[in-house]
Amino acid sequence: MILALVEGRSGSEVQFFRRYPKQATRQAPWRVQIRTTSNTMLALVALLVVSALYLAVNARLARAGRDVLSLQARRAELVRRSGELTGSLADLTTPKRMLERASSLGFHPAHAREIEYLVVDGYTPPPAFVAPRPIGGQLESRGGFSPAYTETLGEWLQRALAGIRGER
Repeated sequence: MILALVEGRSGSEVQFFRRYPKQATRQAPWRVQIRTTSNTMLALVALLVVSALYLAVNARLARAGRDVLSLQARRAELVRRSGELTGSLADLTTPKRMLERASSLGFHPAHAREIEYLVVDGYTPPPAFVAPRPIGGQLESRGGFSPAYTETLGEWLQRALAGIRGER
């Protein structure tokens, strides 16, 4: 912007004014309307984009919620069905029912004279369980007492009472 020094009408006044005339700085009314309209439309488009994103996220969230609800209903149905099947199995495998079914198939309780034992050549039974030794030391065969303890509490009491009575 260029400023010019101009002498005023009365001669003593000095005025500064812009080189461009005052009416040139004013925008045409249609330009002001276009600028206002474009700013309003820009804000409206931004609002629409944000709204669309919000709706997309909420739609996805709602769909996931419906899926969770349907899976929970399916799980409840499966738990109920599993309970029914467990009860049915327990009912079918009661000893009374098993004995009835076995007798209907021709089985009967075995008597001692009906039992046959078979000897299988080459069969070696599993070794008997041997408890492992505790960590931290070897135990004595007398229950793990120190060799210094050679008498029981009863023996010690008899010896102590004999010493009190004067008997040795």
